[in-house]
Amino acid sequence: MPDCSENLSAVIENYVPSLNELKEVFKSALTSNFETVEVDIVDCPDLSKSPFNQTSSGFGCNLRIAEVGGPGNLYPGFHIDHQFDISTIGKVCEHPEASVFGPGAGPWPVVGQNCEMVADVNLKTGKVGTRIAECDVKTKDLRSKSIDVQNSYISKYQPGKERKTLQTVLEKDYRNTSERSEVVSLAGQFIIHTGQAKLHVMPHFPGCPFKNNEEVDKWLNYFIMNAPLVCTTVMHSYDPGHNLRLEHTHCYSDHGDAGHYHYDVTPETVSYEGWFAPASKIYRIDEVANR
Repeated sequence: MPDCSENLSAVIENYVPSLNELKEVFKSALTSNFETVEVDIVDCPDLSKSPFNQTSSGFGCNLRIAEVGGPGNLYPGFHIDHQFDISTIGKVCEHPEASVFGPGAGPWPVVGQNCEMVADVNLKTGKVGTRIAECDVKTKDLRSKSIDVQNSYISKYQPGKERKTLQTVLEKDYRNTSERSEVVSLAGQFIIHTGQAKLHVMPHFPGCPFKNNEEVDKWLNYFIMNAPLVCTTVMHSYDPGHNLRLEHTHCYSDHGDAGHYHYDVTPETVSYEGWFAPASKIYRIDEVANR
């Protein structure tokens, strides 16, 4: 099967707000959605330690996003030959020694079926800690484990300064206008400390292609999962015409819950803590449209 890693259609130069600007934007907006809000400019926590247990210590320095493939590889037709080598993606994104982490579809030829993935690879040291979530074909029970393959978005190895945020705030305050046409993108990680959330895990491909997006939704396996959950995410203020996914988040845990995050289902008890950084560029690889 071909390796589509070098199918680069665009390099999008982002608008990068100052940390102080982002702090004020998110502090004002989040106060209307949460009972208690704290927004600060802080050092990234050591991601090599619990509860993250990742292969790199941090992120945020010269952050770049590799936007690879998308839902268009699933519908309207299956593009099962689209596979990606993360070290090649690192070179395409001009970060050959990057710390790579984030959400993506897992490698079905290796696993044997579809799965959800949280990429975690340190291209500088060669360490890999990628996790996947899959469903048992017969029972639909969830299984979560580590695996030695990965893809998603890219940050230079050194840690940086991060802060708490939400994609809805980003979309509202940094939409495409006559005054500013550049995209604002954030990537980062957050922990759901308490409460529950709705996540999905893809089953294996069906026998024939989907007829519409409603069939895709019915095909997914949904679960209510318990905190604590470690979540990796990427978000954009808008799509400048390259079929960007405006928000994408995958989660994992020590207790086996994992998958694609939709939203929390316990608003009275849920609590979040997150660290995010603005990205300077988006590298659009394997651009596909989803009707």
